[in-house]
Amino acid sequence: MSEEYEDEQEQEEQEQLSQELVPVEQETILFDNKPLVAVKLPDGQSGVVLRWICDNLGLAPNSQITRIKRTEAIADDLVYVRVETDGGPQRMPTLILHAVPYWLATIDTRRMKDDAQRREILQYQRKVVDVLYEWAARPRPKNLVPSEPITQPTAPEPGATREMWMRYHQQMLAFLEWQAEVENWQGSMESRMEGIESIIPDILERLPALTITPAHQLQVRNFVKQLSDLTGKHQATIYTDLYAAFAVPRYQDLPEAEWENVEQWFKTQIDRARQRRRGKP
Repeated sequence: MSEEYEDEQEQEEQEQLSQELVPVEQETILFDNKPLVAVKLPDGQSGVVLRWICDNLGLAPNSQITRIKRTEAIADDLVYVRVETDGGPQRMPTLILHAVPYWLATIDTRRMKDDAQRREILQYQRKVVDVLYEWAARPRPKNLVPSEPITQPTAPEPGATREMWMRYHQQMLAFLEWQAEVENWQGSMESRMEGIESIIPDILERLPALTITPAHQLQVRNFVKQLSDLTGKHQATIYTDLYAAFAVPRYQDLPEAEWENVEQWFKTQIDRARQRRRGKP
């Protein structure tokens, strides 16, 4: 391998690393009870993050990345995408969906000694593409926009190469498309918000009232016991009077908003009971 070729390869890898794509959609798909992370890119293409699909196949991701870069037919379909993970966003190598069948077909299972593992991987290779294509073809809202803004590119200096101007115009086209999508999305969101705001009062009216807290439920039980001790009434009778006073089937259904009135009701009953006891000879 010539030094010139190695320099070109290194330069290409650096360019790939510097171009981080922000997906408009990311989703974890379960296939054979194993996760796959699929993404929808700003240009509309779908891709699969290599880390998880390699783990599921028992392959080393770094080795597969090297193989893909050396395969001319799909080398340009390896991109770097910002993926949201439990540890925060990470730049991760991702393969464009139309290159996945070609890549999977190059994995030679005939060298595997474990026949059961070989059959399992073959089955996975044959079916996983269908699952990914089914996800990619799923209908989606037309107003999805990247979670991160696309910045307006800077025009090349005078005397720049044709390739630099081509790249600039491609980036400018992506920026203008993103700008238009954002405007459409904003208009759609405003319409939706107006519709939601109009039905909020009706929803609030239909929501059941919040019932008393566990602490207030305990206080009710203490009040009932205290009143029973003072009056000699059975606790069930006191509960019945309480339900009738506040039109509830159980004390747990008392509205929290009525707690001050409930507390006052008990205090009035207790005060009357104490006065009656003091009036006895």
